[in-house]
Amino acid sequence: MTIKGKRNVSITPEDTINNERGFALVTALLILAVLTMIGIAATTTSTVELKISGNESQSVNSFYNTEGVLINTMETPSTWLTTGFLTAGETAALYSALLNNTTVEIRCIESTNTAISGLSDGANDLPARLHRDSPPSRSGYSMKHFEVRRYGITTTSTSGNTQIQTGVWKVFNKSQ
Repeated sequence: MTIKGKRNVSITPEDTINNERGFALVTALLILAVLTMIGIAATTTSTVELKISGNESQSVNSFYNTEGVLINTMETPSTWLTTGFLTAGETAALYSALLNNTTVEIRCIESTNTAISGLSDGANDLPARLHRDSPPSRSGYSMKHFEVRRYGITTTSTSGNTQIQTGVWKVFNKSQ
């Protein structure tokens, strides 16, 4: 085979096989492609990790806010343990409020586990126990003069993804 040009050059198959012209360019392009793929993978991984971190932060903040409202509610019973609440009866007493973007629901824990309209399913899902009972042993309260009353407190975040529930008891003088 001959190539036309200023002079005739004869190319043999060995010349084509052993020709390394352009090898550096092809190698550089392959390395560049590999590095580009690694960069894209790293960027995608970083983006996903940032989203996961943001969701976890949001979830933790929601939990701590809901827990804080629960603790505040337990520490300030005067806001919900009112005369109206105490005289409403075990299956009718309820307190519901929105504090710091968290719903607080309180009801009596009682033996029939009767659902109270106006409360969420979570707040109505309490264990059935006696509402009025003797103080726990070694509590320092005489069973002759005191009784405890049990209440369930449920706090729910505005998103509904976080719900914390606890039972509390309060000591009262026995009615004569």
